Amino acid sequence: MAITTMDIDRSIPKPSSRKKNAAARSRGLTNQLLWLTGLLVFSLGLTVVSLFWSAYSQDKIAAANARHLAGTALKVQMSILKKITTDYTWWDEAYQKTSENFDPDWFDANFADAEYFGDTFGITGSFIVGPDDKILRHMRDSELVEDAPRLDTAVYFNGGVNDLIRTARQPLDGNFVAASGFVTLDGRFYFVAARVIHPHSDELFAKAAVTPANAFVAAVMRPLDGPLLQTLARDFGLRGLRYVAADDAAGKLPLAAANGDGFGALTWQVDRPSQYVMKVVLPGFLAVIVSIGLLGWYVLNSLRRGQSRLLQSMQEAQMADRSKTEFLANMSHELRTPLNAIIGFSEMMKDETFGPLGNEHYGEYSSLIHYSGEHLLDIINDVLELSKVEAGKFVLQETEVALPIVVESAVRLIEPRAEEKYIALDIDVAPDLPTIIADDRALKQILLNLLSNAVKFTPPAGAVGVRVACNVDGGVEMTVSDTGCGIPDDQLALVMRPFHQVEGARTRSESGTGLGLPLSASLVALHGGDVRIDSKIDRGTTVSVTLPKTRVATAQAA
Repeated sequence: MAITTMDIDRSIPKPSSRKKNAAARSRGLTNQLLWLTGLLVFSLGLTVVSLFWSAYSQDKIAAANARHLAGTALKVQMSILKKITTDYTWWDEAYQKTSENFDPDWFDANFADAEYFGDTFGITGSFIVGPDDKILRHMRDSELVEDAPRLDTAVYFNGGVNDLIRTARQPLDGNFVAASGFVTLDGRFYFVAARVIHPHSDELFAKAAVTPANAFVAAVMRPLDGPLLQTLARDFGLRGLRYVAADDAAGKLPLAAANGDGFGALTWQVDRPSQYVMKVVLPGFLAVIVSIGLLGWYVLNSLRRGQSRLLQSMQEAQMADRSKTEFLANMSHELRTPLNAIIGFSEMMKDETFGPLGNEHYGEYSSLIHYSGEHLLDIINDVLELSKVEAGKFVLQETEVALPIVVESAVRLIEPRAEEKYIALDIDVAPDLPTIIADDRALKQILLNLLSNAVKFTPPAGAVGVRVACNVDGGVEMTVSDTGCGIPDDQLALVMRPFHQVEGARTRSESGTGLGLPLSASLVALHGGDVRIDSKIDRGTTVSVTLPKTRVATAQAA
């Protein structure tokens, strides 16, 4: 009598019934013990939550205060630079020596006094820009830039300097005020304050008639460097104050240039009140918890020991039962379908349903019988091969193998299937590949399995790529990629299990036993290599096989 899939399903206990049985066994403890355990857990949990909630609240307050201090430190530094810029630009002589008749020597003696500016204020850069945005004079890194007059600010400066200059040119309530902010220049970060140069005396100011169109702008620059951060850390109590790059996610106070571009953040070590709790209060509290826990463990362990053995045995039985279920669920279809084709078509040929044996239909049926038989043989071979590997009876027949030949052989076998689906095969084999010591048949089986899966799960007009090259460790890496349906993240760890098949609308339409990847991974492991899978839904899958350096023939000879 034939056994159907429905009969098999009925004979296997359902997962829900197994869970109910396990739940019933887990309720073996007495009601008194459950009450005692619940009361203890509730009391300890409430105490721990209260303790850590209090520490967490204090930590938040400490972090907010530290952040406010860091912001204040930056504002103070900006305010200092703005005051210096105002003092040097709101000055009759400054206007006369720049706007009326620019005097480079005056700039050098005042704005480019590197010794005074650097030692007193940490200022290492300054410049004056004319109404046409041409740089008239520039000190950078405490040195005069000789070709500064030939440079345009739009060319020479970036990272927010132009924005500050434009802001400084715009009067506020009829008065020119200093504009300040962060800027970037050649990968370095600066505090910058810029202001329009105009007379101090009312008589000269009225005569000068300074406007945004004819205004000269002066600016000073101080780098955001280690010495400045040390000074801010000391003055504002910010322990470990440092700068982190934009790619770093550790910043507590983000920084932005005058043009709006973010360029990093400041971070520091916050003195957390919870550290006192962790170092002083928590150890004593944990000692009490451990003592109570040990006593409870002694009582509970005696009761649970027998139950644990029973649950372990039940879990092992469930795992074995689950493996058997998956085997039957997959293999029943994979074996019966080709066998039915063999039996059905061969019976029609035997009975000569369409006439004498010479009818052209019999040629077609003979081909189907041959294909079904080969498919069934492939399945059985995979099962037996995987069984030999898992039993430790598979012995590698190692020889010197040329990988280009292995790739060409595997690709030649898979080409007909790819052509049927109009899938493009992209083969990239490095010309300098070394000879490796391996089992030629096993390597071909690995590559053929990966290519077969790639072609199977790639939609028509897709692409499958094969790349073989040496890696940085001196080994060899074979990569097979496709543009197929991909594997969900929650099933990436399961595809290496024998007979497991990915659940999905596309994968259900493709036949298979789920043995290709596990068998390939087992053969790779016998060679001392490893398999890595990267996949994205609807974007494709990439399987990388890495063979170690010890498999390279030249490495073994050395």
